[in-house]
Amino acid sequence: MTNEERASLIRRLFLLLLTVLVVTAVWFYPKPVEKASTEAAVAADDALEINSYHFPGDPNCEKLAGILNKVQKKYGRLVVVTRIDVKAHPELALAQGVKKLPHVTIVAAKQKVFEFEGQWSQEQVEKKVEEILRGLKRVGKDWRPTVAGMKPATN
Repeated sequence: MTNEERASLIRRLFLLLLTVLVVTAVWFYPKPVEKASTEAAVAADDALEINSYHFPGDPNCEKLAGILNKVQKKYGRLVVVTRIDVKAHPELALAQGVKKLPHVTIVAAKQKVFEFEGQWSQEQVEKKVEEILRGLKRVGKDWRPTVAGMKPATN
């Protein structure tokens, strides 16, 4: 075997090895994941849900809806605000026991942790959201102490 034949054989083996490496890298390269869907999935899992039962056109309901929108913008993916139209979905309001509008329920880990009726200021809402988020971060969804005479909220 001459030097030229040996060099040709080495070149072919090198190209074959390079081709195998490129094909393997393309085959096992992770496919790109859409960032928005990943963020939405993360937000849905650990976000604090605020369900606002409101009547469109009512000034108190509209004012509270604006406050809740500001709270959602402030906390980003930690808080998800859902507005439920009582006029369009009366069965949902009846199932939650809504008597006075606006009515807000705060849900964490698919369990109701707090609810209030009537008008609250932005400071009051933010204070309550921070309290719940701080409690959830500290010890989980069952962070509230049991109080004599108090019954836990049900779904």
